[in-house]
Amino acid sequence: MMPNVVRGGRMKGLVAYLAGPGRSNEHTNPMVVAGDDRVTFAVEPGRALNNDDAMTIGSIMDQPRDAYGTEVTVPTKAWDDEKQSYIKTGDKDAHVWHCSLSLRKEEGKLAPEQWKAIAEDFVDRMGFIDPDGAKSSRWVAIHHGDSKNGNDHIHIAVQMVREDGTKANAYGDFKKAQKVCSQLEQKHGLEVLESRNQERSISADKPAERANAKQQGRPMSARYELRRRLRTALATSGSADEYIARLTDLNVKVAPSFERGSMTAVRGYKVALPDVQDSNGKSIWYAPSKLDATLGWPHVRQRFGDVGVTAAQDRLRSMHTSQTRTQDMVVVQKFDPAMAQRLMSGKWGTGPDTLSNIYARLSMQLEQDKPGTFWKLSEDFARAAQGRGNAKYAVRKMPRFAAQQGRGWMAVLQQANRMSRAMATGPMSAARPQLAHSVSGLVVAASRTAVEPTRRQGRTQRIQQRQARNDRGYDR
Repeated sequence: MMPNVVRGGRMKGLVAYLAGPGRSNEHTNPMVVAGDDRVTFAVEPGRALNNDDAMTIGSIMDQPRDAYGTEVTVPTKAWDDEKQSYIKTGDKDAHVWHCSLSLRKEEGKLAPEQWKAIAEDFVDRMGFIDPDGAKSSRWVAIHHGDSKNGNDHIHIAVQMVREDGTKANAYGDFKKAQKVCSQLEQKHGLEVLESRNQERSISADKPAERANAKQQGRPMSARYELRRRLRTALATSGSADEYIARLTDLNVKVAPSFERGSMTAVRGYKVALPDVQDSNGKSIWYAPSKLDATLGWPHVRQRFGDVGVTAAQDRLRSMHTSQTRTQDMVVVQKFDPAMAQRLMSGKWGTGPDTLSNIYARLSMQLEQDKPGTFWKLSEDFARAAQGRGNAKYAVRKMPRFAAQQGRGWMAVLQQANRMSRAMATGPMSAARPQLAHSVSGLVVAASRTAVEPTRRQGRTQRIQQRQARNDRGYDR
């Protein structure tokens, strides 16, 4: 079960949205499944909600705040290039605490009674309920059908001004929500999220990022596209400096991150897409470690054994001082024979990680602006790389690539598919069953890509041979 926490300042607006048709008419049969006694007394759980119900719920939820006039705010921040850190730019109203709890599509649907029990447990374990009542927060849980992706879910809204007018404590709520969901998965017999079991994962995009991508006509969010390009660069780089250079080839904006108080000591890097900007027309930068921990600068240095690190740091410093501009096109470097052999020999000892890089590279070349099977395989193996038990197995089982006849991308793809099958039916099937199931289906599609060009080449050769016989005057 995946929680997603946001803060806001319009309780009635939120409830009206949850009870309404949604942005794409995706909301069906909205209903209250649980909540504060005052809410469930005024609006019967299980009954279809209308706009009047939403206004009633919003008013009940806002009563403590209206009575005491308590203000709840959170700081707004913006990135400062000179200080190389986020700085406070103001405050925004944040008396509305909103969290969605979502299941994977494959888990099916829960009955309203089950969601009621889960919601009550969740707000209690998050600390919003006081046994004596004085310091409790008013809350409501609303169910309104599946998401666009087919995930059954509920929305929980909490008033951060408590019954006595004091502010509820939301410190560390993001991490706490993850911990509580882990406990509820065990208690209510839900599917345990693999990434939580593995303690590390790659980050998912946010609704605002998806909306931004849709508005700009991009196939996926900047977060996913950057991860694809960064891993593509890793697949064709032999040093840290070459990696930074490959990023610019892939039309990624790169800038250094400096040690605090310094404008010369490089401690890392940040990335952005040139055509993705915020409402003020400024680039939206991402720390690679927030996209995937293994893309952070310490891991990049470790990956290449510190080869080319000094040159990479010099290159990053020059990018800051010269405001290096990106190019207008994406250039995907070829798999040269030496690089292909390094990738598939297991020299770097990163089985799932290497497979993720290879599939990202193939996605950029073959799928381009329509990411599909190869991109999904790259994402799946990036997740598998978070589990520490797969890498040694991959290296141990990997056949010697030098024995293969091919040295181009086709040979790399075929070998990657063989390794993917081995991992999906090996330790991954037990340790990461969800990923193993996903990988197994995707590899079938990827294998067709490896076989089809060979079939086409064979048909072309046969046609050419028949034409040659005809030219010599032979019958078919």
